Amino acid sequence: MFRFNDELLLSEEDQDLARMQFPEIFFALDNPELRSDFKSIDAKTNKAKSQCRLIGCIALAAAVLSLLTFPLEPLIKEIWVETTQATSVFRMMALIGAVASILAVVLGNFGFGFAKSKREWLTGRLMTERLRQWNAQYMIAHVADIAAAAGNDNLKADYIKARSVTYQRFRRSFLDHIASEYTKYTERASVGPGGPRPVALGQGHTFWIEPVWADKIKQNLEPSHAEAMGSVLAAYEETRMAGQVQYTNYILSSEGKFWSLPAKQIAILGNLSFGLIVFAFATNVIALLSTIFTGFPISHSILGSIAILFALIAVGVRALEEGLRPKQEYSRMENYAVVVEQASKLYMQGKPPSKKLEAAMLLEQASYDEMIDFLSSNENAVFVI
Repeated sequence: MFRFNDELLLSEEDQDLARMQFPEIFFALDNPELRSDFKSIDAKTNKAKSQCRLIGCIALAAAVLSLLTFPLEPLIKEIWVETTQATSVFRMMALIGAVASILAVVLGNFGFGFAKSKREWLTGRLMTERLRQWNAQYMIAHVADIAAAAGNDNLKADYIKARSVTYQRFRRSFLDHIASEYTKYTERASVGPGGPRPVALGQGHTFWIEPVWADKIKQNLEPSHAEAMGSVLAAYEETRMAGQVQYTNYILSSEGKFWSLPAKQIAILGNLSFGLIVFAFATNVIALLSTIFTGFPISHSILGSIAILFALIAVGVRALEEGLRPKQEYSRMENYAVVVEQASKLYMQGKPPSKKLEAAMLLEQASYDEMIDFLSSNENAVFVI
C-alpha cells in the first residue's frame, strides 16, 4: 500500500514499491524534476503556514491580554492590600496591556507579517496542488502513449522527453508567475448593477491544465496494449484514487494533530468556548447574588471581574476558531469526500478503460473545485477580535 496523498512518490519506499509493482510503466509514474520542485515548494509552504498561524495566535493573545487589563484591577487590589503597591502593579499591567494592544492592532488589523506569510502559504499551496493535478492529468491523458511505450526503451525515452518539455512550459507559465496566476483562483470584488459581488475566476473553468489533454484522453487504444493499459489504470487507482480516499478519511477523523484536523479543532475549541461562557455566566450570577445577600465572603467586584475574564477569553477562543475556520474546512472536505467516494466506486465498477477514465476525470474535476474552495475560504480568514 502506498502512503496516502503521495502519488508523486515522494518517499523512497513508495518509489521502490512502484518500481516493483509496476516495472513496465514505472517511467510514467516517476517524475524526478516535478518531485524536486514539489518538495522545495512544499517545505516553504509549510513554513509559511506555521508562521502565518503563529502570528495570528500572537495577535489574538495580545488582544485578549490588552482587554484583560482593567478587569484585573479589582483582583490586583485584593491581592496587594497596600494601595501604593497595588497601584504600581496595575501601572505595570497597564503598560503591558498598552503594548499588547498595539501589537494586536499591528499584527491583526494591519496584517503586519501575517498578510505576507498567509499569501506565501496560499500561493505555495496552489502550486503544490497544481503540481499534483498536473502529474495526474498528464498520466490519464497519455494512457495510450504510456501503454504503447511499455516494453519499448525508445518510446519510453520519447515519452519522458515529451513530458519534460510540457512540464517546463508549465513551470515557466505558471510556477514562475504564481503571483499573477494566484488572482485567477481566488475571490475578488466585481462591481456590477447590483453593487460589489464576489467572483472566483477559477470556478466553472475546465480542470484541464492543458486544454489539448481533454481530446488526448479520448485517443483509441490498440488491443495489443491492453495489459499495459491495465497496469497504468491500476497504478492511477492505487497512487491517486485510493490516496485521495485515504486522505479525506484522515482529514475528517479526529485522530491526529490539532492543527491538521478540523474535527479535532471543532471539538476542542467548541467545548472550551462553551465551558468558558458557562463559567462566565455562573460567576456573574454569583456576583449578583453577593450584592443581594450580605456577608458574602468574596466581593461582587472581584466576582464580576472574574466573570469578565472568562468572557473575554471565550471571545479569544471564538476568534481563533474564526481564523482557523474548522467548520468551513470540515464541510468542504465532506463535500469533496462524497465526490471522491463516488469517483472511486465508478472507477472500480468500470470495466472498459473509457469508463475508468471518466471516473478519473470526475476525481480531477473534484480536486480542482476543492482547491478553489480552499483558497477562497482561507483568503478571507483573519485572526482578529
